[in-house]
Amino acid sequence: MGSQKENNIVALIKLGKDKEVVPLLYKKVYPLVERFIMRNSGNKEDASDIFQDTLLLFYKQVMQNKFDEKYKVFGYLYKVSIHKWINRAKRDRKISFSDNIESLDIPVFEEFSEEVISNPDENIIRKLFSPIGEKCIELLTFTTYTSLLLEDIMLRMQFASVSAVKMQLKRCKEKLLKQIDENPSLINQLKRQ
Repeated sequence: MGSQKENNIVALIKLGKDKEVVPLLYKKVYPLVERFIMRNSGNKEDASDIFQDTLLLFYKQVMQNKFDEKYKVFGYLYKVSIHKWINRAKRDRKISFSDNIESLDIPVFEEFSEEVISNPDENIIRKLFSPIGEKCIELLTFTTYTSLLLEDIMLRMQFASVSAVKMQLKRCKEKLLKQIDENPSLINQLKRQ
């Protein structure tokens, strides 16, 4: 189910092979949407409604050739769902967002980036992670929170080879461990929460 499958989604919809696409989208994107909405004043029914609306919109865009294929499908669906929920929640006065809404503008660097960011300990984690750089954060997010193969990560992040991914990952982990060593107070804050 690597990026190859993600890249084929638009083509499959145009060929009328929705049955191959919809389960994949529900498997990959829906759990993230549901988690965000349930953390931000919503419930499972809200999440289901919002995701279905997003899928319909996406489907229409694809069929009318209006979907811009520079976007990653998973990330696009996730972001659109979040935007739809924010708009609905604002309209219904259900506002008590725990996540950083400002960071939710489309386009998106990847669908799984929210995994780390939507943690309740967001600020502490950001303080720890920001000095190691965006590329390291992205790489550590992929390897920690997704079931992507190193080959997938290599393609998504445009590394030259799998061994380059492994080498960068080693460096990133070393940087992170150094940060942890140098910031014991942040780690203690995390432990207390």
